Amino acid sequence: MAKEDIAPYQRNLALKKEFKLLGLDLNEVMEFSPFNLDLENRRLENLLDFVHRYQKYGSPQTMELIDGPYQFPPIFPGISPENDWYRFELWLQGLPTRTTLAEQLPKDFALKRPEELSEEEIGPALDHLAEVLSELGYGISLQDGIPPRLVYENLLEHLGEDFEFDPGGGWCYDGCSGYCPGCFQRPWCKVGSSSCWTEDEEAGKMHLIESLNRYVSASPQSLEILQRLQAAEDARYAKFQDENPDSGLGDPAADDDRKARLN
Repeated sequence: MAKEDIAPYQRNLALKKEFKLLGLDLNEVMEFSPFNLDLENRRLENLLDFVHRYQKYGSPQTMELIDGPYQFPPIFPGISPENDWYRFELWLQGLPTRTTLAEQLPKDFALKRPEELSEEEIGPALDHLAEVLSELGYGISLQDGIPPRLVYENLLEHLGEDFEFDPGGGWCYDGCSGYCPGCFQRPWCKVGSSSCWTEDEEAGKMHLIESLNRYVSASPQSLEILQRLQAAEDARYAKFQDENPDSGLGDPAADDDRKARLN
């Protein structure tokens, strides 16, 4: 290996050693790019410089006074200036920058499993959980009409997922990943119940996840309805694109999929 080829690796190791000596876990705030070490090294250098300046000046306010405004920590993911500073200072103290909603629930809050709750109890339990989350600064925004037990089950799953600390809460659970065939809200969602996916065509009807079998079922006619609604949406989209070529709203991947459907 040529000397110039090994230099980025040596620099990478040296930079990571610097953070290790400082007792800082890069996994908390760094986005690595092992196939582009030059990029990764620039990120590490920027972050190390920022750490040293912060340690020298002692506060964000002093850094801005001396080095100028808009001093934001170069950490990943970058969410907002306030949030980034909050997580950066937690990181410097050796504290976690991520949490789960379950970890933030009051210690005296008794979270029951769905199977422990009767049909009469599930609704009030869901309302109480939503109230507690609201007090913590987190909301729930799901489709109307979903059975309370189904909402409760999926919300409990989400309580265990990691997300970045936010000093003011502000998280809102909408339950949407953008993948309709795998969504528990699909039968109650306008987009989910009017878009046709490969999974629907393979199933010969609207594809529904297993947990929905207790509440709804899809008829063979549902595929024809989905195909008709999808074709109408594709036609509207194609017309809009033709009339507004400079809109900048097109998604190349989505455009290719729509063109395939139209052809």
